[in-house]
Amino acid sequence: MKRPLVRTSLLIAIAAAAAGCAHGPAMVGQSAGHEYTVTVKNTLPKERFAPILIVGDADDAKIWVGKYVSNEAHTQFTTGNPNPLAGVLGGDQGQPGGLPVGGEVTFTFRTTAKTARITAMVHPDYTPDNYVTARLDLTRPGMVALERFDIGDDEKRKTVEKVGPAGTVTFR
Repeated sequence: MKRPLVRTSLLIAIAAAAAGCAHGPAMVGQSAGHEYTVTVKNTLPKERFAPILIVGDADDAKIWVGKYVSNEAHTQFTTGNPNPLAGVLGGDQGQPGGLPVGGEVTFTFRTTAKTARITAMVHPDYTPDNYVTARLDLTRPGMVALERFDIGDDEKRKTVEKVGPAGTVTFR
């Protein structure tokens, strides 16, 4: 009689833990520095973004290798999972979640860094291997373009090519 109750309690605990992870931004190392309010806007007409990653002082050499992307970036740009890339980039980070078609998300980001990098996969509903990115100069608050790129996996070229604008990032 107790086994189903224990199993049910365990499932409820697991579900509650997963729900907590899925709905709140994951922030790492953000106890010091300046706090920024960041708004990411998706202007793509029919595509959404998978979870967004923002990293202070991101080492771009750990994202792009030659004309392609690192294994960790490939994981984010093809599966939507930012955790492997976040793990190699370190530093101050935030993961405010995904972004629907035409939507925007506003979040705070605290860092001692002077620059930040935003990355997210374009959800593969229409195109299988596209991502968006923006580099923020945190010493100059304002608006920057969120640019879209194709990593070329489905075309078998395995090189990054710029596709065009995908939105904006405003920070102050």
